Amino acid sequence: MKKKHYKQSKSRKLYDESCVFFDQYENNVTRKYYKINYRRFIKFCREHYGCKTKAECMEHILDYVQHLIEKGLSASTIHTYLVPVALYHGVDLSLLNLPIRHTADNTRSRKERKHYRTNGDENSPKYAYSVGLQKCVGIRRDELKNLRGNDFVTDESGYPCVRVRQGKGGKMTLQRILPEDVDFVSSYFDGTENKVFTEEEMNNQIDYHSMRAVQAFKAYNFYLEKIETEPEYRKTLEEEIIRRWNKYNIDKTTKKPKTFDKKEITGKYFVRGKNKELAIKNGLPLSYDRLAIMAVSMFHLSHWRNDVTVANYILNNKI
Repeated sequence: MKKKHYKQSKSRKLYDESCVFFDQYENNVTRKYYKINYRRFIKFCREHYGCKTKAECMEHILDYVQHLIEKGLSASTIHTYLVPVALYHGVDLSLLNLPIRHTADNTRSRKERKHYRTNGDENSPKYAYSVGLQKCVGIRRDELKNLRGNDFVTDESGYPCVRVRQGKGGKMTLQRILPEDVDFVSSYFDGTENKVFTEEEMNNQIDYHSMRAVQAFKAYNFYLEKIETEPEYRKTLEEEIIRRWNKYNIDKTTKKPKTFDKKEITGKYFVRGKNKELAIKNGLPLSYDRLAIMAVSMFHLSHWRNDVTVANYILNNKI
């Protein structure tokens, strides 16, 4: 009896062809979401226009943009959906007339979402163990979930840190601990390969991300106070930031550290536009010390960008 062969669907063929292109990206998470979001575009083209080829799909990119806008998606989400489409078809995103993204419009925590579930109470004794650590560390949920007993370490400047083995982008990061929290945080780590938290402990809908923002704000005020009260601390902190930069930003060609732009740690960072409105609404300052912000970004958020730190974390607090 001959083996039955099934004909590949047009949608599947389009998807498989795109996967060959997206497989060039080394980062697993980036590759995964590029494929997922491009598949959304294929589905739209097939359902609305019966497209069978890459060239036919390309003719309807602007139609897809309008479709996403009409669905009421945020500017940030629309941008995310369109990035793989633009990359695969060689289209400049700036030519697609996408809605402007404002960080002030971001959904800032699960508490603001419609489907906030009952097992999301951070004050519940059932989840006190994980919440206690998160309030002193401020990492992402998956990073918290995967911590092991030997992940309490020191960084290149000798400061106590929690090691995140696979942070955003799959990279190892070191999360500094503020002096007042060192003893408490170290008590969670027993030096073994055992996970710090059980599956049951982490099976919840707690808004850990909002605690990350609170910790970032706490860290900023810590650095700012030391800068303003200790004459030599600004120089010390600058050296620590450049030391961290030089260790983890190596040029693949020259094998030497990439040049660090000292403008990022000089002067003030001013909030503008909708972010300014948000700062006023939350009773927050309209300017921030760039050095203190970069310390938070590098040592506590692993973003390495002042704008992300201020817009997505500092302004997520209220006075």
